[in-house]
Amino acid sequence: MRDDAVRMLSGPNQREWLARNTRYEPETERLLVWNVITWKWCMAGPENILELCPLSVRGFGDPGDIWKDVRAKSNSQLYDPQQRGDAPVHNQEKRREWLRESRRRKCLPERIEIFNVIQGRWVVVTQENLAEHYSRSYWEPIGLRKAWEEIEAGAVADPEAELTLQEHAEFLAEHLFGTRRKSPETSDERISVIVEEFYSSRKEQEQEPPPSPPLPTFEERLDARMPEVLEIWAASQTGHITSRLVVEDLLHYQ
Repeated sequence: MRDDAVRMLSGPNQREWLARNTRYEPETERLLVWNVITWKWCMAGPENILELCPLSVRGFGDPGDIWKDVRAKSNSQLYDPQQRGDAPVHNQEKRREWLRESRRRKCLPERIEIFNVIQGRWVVVTQENLAEHYSRSYWEPIGLRKAWEEIEAGAVADPEAELTLQEHAEFLAEHLFGTRRKSPETSDERISVIVEEFYSSRKEQEQEPPPSPPLPTFEERLDARMPEVLEIWAASQTGHITSRLVVEDLLHYQ
């Protein structure tokens, strides 16, 4: 996780940033700054320059003096509606790195904080205000809803894959009991019983006429209940978990 320090840009790098992300019209003294979080051009002035220009670029000081300094160093070209400032799109690995460095969970009261690159400090985020503080560079490829799920979990979700019934049962076994052993300790304590009994039972069912009305298949119940519900269900169990309990209570399947 990153510390609270902000690394200031050098003079040349500061001017390069301002050249890419500002537009200043000397005739009207109108200064536009590109918001690198929301990807929007915004009218800037002494009252809001601290909310638009990153701390690493503007530094510390009085807002009026900062605005004058930024205005003096800004690009003097007219505003072009087609022009955008810095707007990179980051991949999954970059999001994973950002979550490690710039997201944290606090308690008393419980809250999630992320590092706001413009303000140069940690801010509390919710699903409602996430887009104000979490750069569009990270959330645009996946959408805000999925981005919030990653922020809450503190991890990037792996892409969903199509699993066979055998793979579903092995996934269930690994998450409930650890890696499935080749030789179960007892006939009713290892999830491998599901593979041995219910998988073969499913093959037999496929050879018989379907009941009327048809009931959801074992695979459909596995697909519907895993993996989102699995960890919540396992954590709520206080007694010994058996394969029968998994099938009947978690999957609702006889």
